[in-house]
Amino acid sequence: MVTNPFDLSGKVAVITGGGTGLGKGMAGGLAQAGALVVLAGRRQDVVDRASADIRAAGGRAEGASLDVTRIHALPAFFDGVLKRHGALDILVNNAGTNRRNPCLEYTEQDWDTVVDLNLKSVFFCCQAAARIMKERGGGKIINTASLSSAIASTNQSAYSPSKAGVRMLPMQLAFELAPYRINVNAIGPGWFRTPLNDDLFRNEAWARGATALVPSGRTGKPEDLAGAAVFLASRASDYVTGQVIYVDGGMLAGYK
Repeated sequence: MVTNPFDLSGKVAVITGGGTGLGKGMAGGLAQAGALVVLAGRRQDVVDRASADIRAAGGRAEGASLDVTRIHALPAFFDGVLKRHGALDILVNNAGTNRRNPCLEYTEQDWDTVVDLNLKSVFFCCQAAARIMKERGGGKIINTASLSSAIASTNQSAYSPSKAGVRMLPMQLAFELAPYRINVNAIGPGWFRTPLNDDLFRNEAWARGATALVPSGRTGKPEDLAGAAVFLASRASDYVTGQVIYVDGGMLAGYK
């Protein structure tokens, strides 16, 4: 019998930064495919509301409080997911931040804030989850990269380098974790309106200019990431590891 290779029934997924924006969009897609999704974030009320929305749409979800920059707390968090639900099959690293300042005005605090959340925490979430996945015979890890991992843009002094690191992590971790049947990949979103960049999109001239760069003629919606997330979380991607899938409406292909 041919079964659906995209079916995530019985799988348990953790999505960091899952309460809003891209994380919520990916979490919704995983839940629709059958996974139980654990939306992790610093604000319990936000992840609780997001998980309630997913349950209202027929999915299984719970909110969980987690500050991913508290590295020492990560192993206990993932162990807790395993104990509550009996599995940890999928990790989506989506928590992130930005500080938009010219490079000559960037402070050490700006740099540390961005790199600690966008890159350092991603590695240690991968490590904590992979230790569990290794013992359980495999798993899927998906990191959220960015177009800024491949191209430079204004006032992204720490964001672009941090996302370039996230772009490289799947290659390095795939190389080391493949023997344990752990796949590590990344999704590189293009221009999506999220709480992190809402101030830019409120500038109508900027928004028109950004949209003009996208061959598809529009910027992304969080649900546009659901398909790539389900693919990379499912059996359909069992032979895909160390890769970045750009979900950008063709923007990178036509970037000059």
